[in-house]
Amino acid sequence: MTNAETHSQNMKGIALVLIGALMLALMDGVMKHLLNQGYTVLQMLAVRGWFIVPIMAVWSLKMMPAETLKTKRPLAHLIRAAIGFFAPFCFFTALITMPLADATVIIFGSTFMMTALSVPLLKEHVGLHRWTAVILGFVGVFIAANPTGNFFTGGSIFAVLASLSYALIMLMTRWMGKTENTYAQVFYFNAFAAIVATVLCAPSFSPITPVDLGWIFLIGILSVAGHLCLTHAFSIAPVGLVAPFEYSIMIWATLIGFLVWGHIPGSEVITGAIVIVVSGFYLLQRERALKALPDSSHQD
Repeated sequence: MTNAETHSQNMKGIALVLIGALMLALMDGVMKHLLNQGYTVLQMLAVRGWFIVPIMAVWSLKMMPAETLKTKRPLAHLIRAAIGFFAPFCFFTALITMPLADATVIIFGSTFMMTALSVPLLKEHVGLHRWTAVILGFVGVFIAANPTGNFFTGGSIFAVLASLSYALIMLMTRWMGKTENTYAQVFYFNAFAAIVATVLCAPSFSPITPVDLGWIFLIGILSVAGHLCLTHAFSIAPVGLVAPFEYSIMIWATLIGFLVWGHIPGSEVITGAIVIVVSGFYLLQRERALKALPDSSHQD
C-alpha cells in the first residue's frame, strides 16, 4: 500500500470514529433517561438486544452477501463478546449515579489504554509523539476521575472498568479484522450480550411502557450504527491513530447532559477533558505532518 493509500485509509478511519461517537453519545443520553425511570441495566441491555439482533439478522439476509455471518473463529467471537459485555454494563451502571459528561470523560481511558496495549498485544509501532499523547491522555482521565473524591463510592470505578473492557474489545477488533468482517463482529457481540442479559434479568424483569419501548428501539438503531462505524474504523486504521478521535463524544455528552438534566461538568472534568482533547489534536497534527514527508522520512 502506498503512502497516499495509507493516509486515505487513516483519514477514513478518523471520519468513521467521529460519526460513530455522535451516535453513541445520543444513545447514552437515551439510556440514562430510561435508567432514571427505574429500569435495571441488565433489562435495558436485554431488550436492546431483542431489537438489535433481529434487525441485523434480517439486514444481513436481505442486503449482505450470504457469507457475511459465517466465521472461522467462533471462539474468538465468544471471547471478544464475553470481555466486551462489561463495557456497556459497567458504563450504564456508572450513568445511574454520574452525569453523562463525567462518565463519558472517564471512559476515555480506553483510548489511551488501546494505544499503549497495541504495542505488546498487536506489535504496532507507537513512537515518541504518540506516547506523549498517551501520557497526556492518562493525566486527563486521572484528573477527571478525581480519585481523591468519591471514586470508590460513586460511579467512577464502573466507568474505569468500562474503559478497560472497551479497550480490550477494540484491540480484539483490530486483531480479528484481518479475517472477520465488521458486521459479523458487531452481530455476534450483540447476540451474546442479549442472551446473557436476558438470562440474568429474567427473575426481576419489570413491565415496559410502549413509549419506553420506542426509546429502546432508538437505542438499538443508534447502537448498531455507531458500533459499525467504530468497528470498521479500527479494522482499517491503526489503533494508536484513530482511537483518540473518539474524544468528540465528550462535546455531545456535555451538551446533552446540560440540555436534558441541567448538568454542568465540574472543574476537574473540564480540565481532564481539555487535556484529552489537546492530545487528540496533537495526533491529528502529527498525521498531517507525516503526509507531507517522503515515505522514507516518516517517523512516528
